Amino acid sequence: MLKPFIALFVISGLAAPALAMDSPFYVGGQVSATKLKETDSSESISFDFTTLSVLAGYQFNPYVAAEVRFGTGVKGERYREPGYLEELTVDQQSMLLLKAGVPLSDNFSLYGLAGYGASKFKYEVQNEGFRFTDSETLDGFAWGVGAGLKFTPRLTATLEYLQLPQERFRDGSDSYKLKANNLSLGINYQF
Repeated sequence: MLKPFIALFVISGLAAPALAMDSPFYVGGQVSATKLKETDSSESISFDFTTLSVLAGYQFNPYVAAEVRFGTGVKGERYREPGYLEELTVDQQSMLLLKAGVPLSDNFSLYGLAGYGASKFKYEVQNEGFRFTDSETLDGFAWGVGAGLKFTPRLTATLEYLQLPQERFRDGSDSYKLKANNLSLGINYQF
């Protein structure tokens, strides 16, 4: 019974110096307020969502990093009455971003983001035996700005605004535009 604990103690003692070395890799998580705005020639409607994302990054130097992000919606827009349900959610988000930063002090930095982003929105209606599901993916160029505050040499909190891809659709003589953005709070851990 004591042998596994001794083995774990020895392994962690050997691994600690390796983990103490600075690594360019980091991981993190974000919670985002995602907004989708639909605009046509006569009106504009906005929908609000909450998304959770995980990210992994590589810090090339103190000024430039690359990140990959994957997220999913945890709260969407919902309308319900007896026998009827209408729901709009963020099915998934994925991004590949280049991050360029300016350290203003040892603990605080500002940065810009640019790269590829994709957000898949899912729409579902259920009405007494009838069910309709549709989805729309907005993908393309994404950009944003953010700030990072280091609590420890390895732990950084982030606040960021990211403009997600937008698309314009045409249906006969009608046209409309879908535009989305994220306002995010996050935490990153540098290895």
